[in-house]
Amino acid sequence: MGSSEIFTIAKTVAMKFTFTILLVALTFKISLGQTLNPELLKSDLAIVKNALQARHPEMYRHTIHEHFDSLYQSIESQFNKPMTIAQFYTAVSPLISSLKCGHTKWLLSGKDYYYPFDTINLFPLKLYFTKGKAFVISHYLNQDVPVLSEVIAINGISIENLITRLFKSLSFGDGFSTGGKYYELNNYFPGILSTYIGTSAEYTIEYINPEQKTETKTFAGVSYDAIKSFNDKRNKPEEVPYSFSLVDNKLGWMDINRFYSFKGEPDYDKFLKKSFAELKDKGIENLVIDLRGNEGGNEDWGIELYKFLARNPFRYYESLSVCKMRKANFKEQLPFLVRVLKPFIGPGRKSFKLLVHKWLKTQKPKKDAFRGKVYLLLDGQSFSVTTELASKAKSDGRVVIIGQESAGGYALNTSGLFSIVTLPHSKVELGIPLFGFNMGNNPTKNPMDRGILPDYEVEMSPADIANGSDPVRDFAIKLAGTR
Repeated sequence: MGSSEIFTIAKTVAMKFTFTILLVALTFKISLGQTLNPELLKSDLAIVKNALQARHPEMYRHTIHEHFDSLYQSIESQFNKPMTIAQFYTAVSPLISSLKCGHTKWLLSGKDYYYPFDTINLFPLKLYFTKGKAFVISHYLNQDVPVLSEVIAINGISIENLITRLFKSLSFGDGFSTGGKYYELNNYFPGILSTYIGTSAEYTIEYINPEQKTETKTFAGVSYDAIKSFNDKRNKPEEVPYSFSLVDNKLGWMDINRFYSFKGEPDYDKFLKKSFAELKDKGIENLVIDLRGNEGGNEDWGIELYKFLARNPFRYYESLSVCKMRKANFKEQLPFLVRVLKPFIGPGRKSFKLLVHKWLKTQKPKKDAFRGKVYLLLDGQSFSVTTELASKAKSDGRVVIIGQESAGGYALNTSGLFSIVTLPHSKVELGIPLFGFNMGNNPTKNPMDRGILPDYEVEMSPADIANGSDPVRDFAIKLAGTR
């Protein structure tokens, strides 16, 4: 599913929502050019704060109370004159981002998540961002561009300044991880730039060409349709959810693109049993599990996979956190299961403990679990259930991790089921995760407030992106000793 489809409500608490499949938004007919007076702006802002405090299970995990309140007051002080919905949306975004919770989402119903307001005069170049820099990859209308040149400014704003400003509003990533934010810039920069900085009929870029000469060039803006058409032609078709193969008959390669499947796709449990049986039958001692691009899915699937990797009985989660489900003084949509159990959900409630017991109990490894060396590949799109698995495997010392820092957190993932709060005046919606999944980690192996850090960091260079090469895969194969 694409991120433009935004939010789909899960039917059971067993489903973890990824960045691209969260909750189905209500359909509102709103005029984005409509202005709201200061009283209405402040009223909607107050609901944002009240809803987060009432529903988010780990609101102050990565930001202190005083910082949140100070930012809230700063934003509120801006509401001293009428604003459009777009201005309200962008003004409040840093408050949502300050939670450092990748599952807490700020959106507009019926709009592409990354292009909520503008569909014309968008930035025309595909850029690759890495380590505070940006490089030209191509033009969305295939015009001639200085490929692989380093962009140092756009319309007079330095790239360093742009990244700093945009990171304050981007929310894909847990804790202080930057992997998810770079993923967003690399895939949706024109929409992000238009939302938080603005659009222009023309864009002048200042860049350093491959010969190390500084030049400038001006390009006309392009349409959303042009960007979508470009991406549709170049993106790979929908991949199968998971696959298994052998490299040189020496290395097992398991590619898991998502931890959920649709009707008609291969059965996950059968896939795992067949794959690990083949590893055992052929005496394969090295296994790569490629979780790049995997934004998560069903937590049971992560647990099931780890049963094939674990060497000893284990507890997957240390604890689960949830707010007491008091009656709300704001309009929200809750999944059916939460509505039914609402009076019984809260810290220490017996029904809630029974509901989550299966995730907190001690799990046993499979009888013929894999005993060899395991290499895990992650990137800035790896999130949610994916990083729960990676967290458990890393804390147990069971894997060697290759790639880039994940978007999902090492110590905590807040997701499960969601409350969708609709602000009465702006009609902007806020998706709030209801459950906090705390991992049982050894804090010495990874900072507790970051994503999963790789043991071997392998960056994709601008040339790799332009040429479609895969140095992470090459490194993993070499490290496993098959070449």
